[in-house]
Amino acid sequence: MIISVRFLTVQIYRLHRFMAENYHKILFLNLTLAAITGTIHWLLLNHPTFLDQLRENLRNYPLGVIFGVTTVALISCLLLYALHRESTQKTLIRSRSAIRLKYIDFILLCLSTGLREATERHLRPGTSRVDQLDSFHVAVETCLDRFREDARRLFHGLGCSRYATLQQLEEHFRIDQRRPDGGWIGEEILKLKRSSKSLLSEKALKTLLTK
Repeated sequence: MIISVRFLTVQIYRLHRFMAENYHKILFLNLTLAAITGTIHWLLLNHPTFLDQLRENLRNYPLGVIFGVTTVALISCLLLYALHRESTQKTLIRSRSAIRLKYIDFILLCLSTGLREATERHLRPGTSRVDQLDSFHVAVETCLDRFREDARRLFHGLGCSRYATLQQLEEHFRIDQRRPDGGWIGEEILKLKRSSKSLLSEKALKTLLTK
């Protein structure tokens, strides 16, 4: 009984998720079916001999009827294809934007982590103040140079190409970075975010790089 209830719950959740993700397509399909049904109903009420006349026309003018039906079907297919292509393009744009914003969050968090580690490593008691400041200055410059180099990938080469595939963009904006100690920073650093929103927009980042 518990297994059956769990299975039913999972299926209902999947159905709900499918309808939530494709509600605009479902709405368009329902409106189309309603329009077709309403048109047929109106024809049968106002033109009772419509079906008989259609059979007679099909018998007398088969090529004309077939051509008309084929034309309507072709126009409908082209319309559906155009709507599908527009939806696909919007999804692609959102996916591209998500990849780029995720990369921006990653390099910003890497910069923040690098600056924190530089502070903990070089500004510690027990060393002379001049040595501390010199080593800290070098570490900060290294972090900033790495950040600028990573950020420029967004606005040069494959990063700004409209023809790059999602796989190429994911490979170009790799979520990993070598640490100064030889280790690697990976996608787990994104868990430091406290909000689902992006930390910085592309426009703001571009403005920051020009200063």
